[in-house]
Amino acid sequence: MKAVYLVDYGRSAFSRAHPRKPEVDDWAETRGDALLAQVIDTLLERRGLDPLAVEDLSVGCALPVKEQWSFGGRYPLWLSQRLGPHGRDCASRQIDQQCGSGLAALRSATREIQAGAVEVAIAGGYENMTRVPMGPALFKEGALTTPAALQAAPWLELEVALNMGLTAERLAQAAGIGRDEMDEFALASHRRAARADAEGRFGGERLALTNPAGTVVERDANIRPDTSLERLSALAPVFLDDGRVTAGNSSPLTSGAAATLLMSPGALERHGVSPLARIVAFADVGVAPERMGAGAAAAAEQALARAGLVASQIDAWEINEAFAAVPLHAMCKLKLDPARVNVWGGALALGHPLGATGIRLAGTLARVLASRGGRYGCATACVGGGQGIAMILERL
Repeated sequence: MKAVYLVDYGRSAFSRAHPRKPEVDDWAETRGDALLAQVIDTLLERRGLDPLAVEDLSVGCALPVKEQWSFGGRYPLWLSQRLGPHGRDCASRQIDQQCGSGLAALRSATREIQAGAVEVAIAGGYENMTRVPMGPALFKEGALTTPAALQAAPWLELEVALNMGLTAERLAQAAGIGRDEMDEFALASHRRAARADAEGRFGGERLALTNPAGTVVERDANIRPDTSLERLSALAPVFLDDGRVTAGNSSPLTSGAAATLLMSPGALERHGVSPLARIVAFADVGVAPERMGAGAAAAAEQALARAGLVASQIDAWEINEAFAAVPLHAMCKLKLDPARVNVWGGALALGHPLGATGIRLAGTLARVLASRGGRYGCATACVGGGQGIAMILERL
């Protein structure tokens, strides 16, 4: 198989989404596919890449319904000012693997290059959680449904499996992760993200893009540098009266888009570009739906095995903070050094625009490796419905 290289990565600023208060979301008037198109255009422009060189586009979206249905990835392609007029021969697809959709898009694009089918590909993802809110509202509308046969399946607690907060409660209980530990981790995520932001760490990835009101949006809206353990501890549980999961130790609703540019060795030489990292391995696993958060650790274990590595050889980890319980479980199971995990903060502070998150994990990981001089990095995420997805990068 051909080697695959991650050449560039960029994302929008991540905004605070709120279906009932759209005024708080800087992207409330921007369709997700249009936002991704802006990200793609900016990447191509800063790389000076001829749009005709792009042969393949994979798009991740966790809720590909209503306006987030993209006609198999064609809408972001056509909305792009660079790809739209010139890239009609570019193949595309839209991928739903829930919170793993962005990493799944990366995996799809990687495999196209590995197989020799294409040499230049873009993998991206988006979610606008103000315009297309999460599950309950969509189920109420009938935009999402569940098969009647599963509602009484004796092996499946569907009411838990469909509620990500309840799955986090199950994981925390099974793993012995306490409320205090989760709140402390959330506080650390905000502090790390605030420090990284102040140090300009996100400057190379977070793009200054314009919304329909003409406002340039270039700051992440969810980072809370002034939060404290006292504030987090005062929040009431959200999903169970006596539970451990709160709004503070869960990722906030977020809107955003992100994209990566991938190339084969021949394309690197032909276009005269230097890559950020080499893609080493991917892995997908299934886990108990009622404890879907365990998928992040399980997928990382399988990715390590495929790469012939062990956890101690990984210099930087990006473990998606859908809930604080997820990275805490993975850190314990894999015996990780906390100083190597989510060093610039994670989704608890930055936000979790579902379809874009996997792209951010991989792209940020490559940039963290470059800044710290590490060799190997692992990005991993749990996936709603009981899955995990992970990838391993090598800095060159």
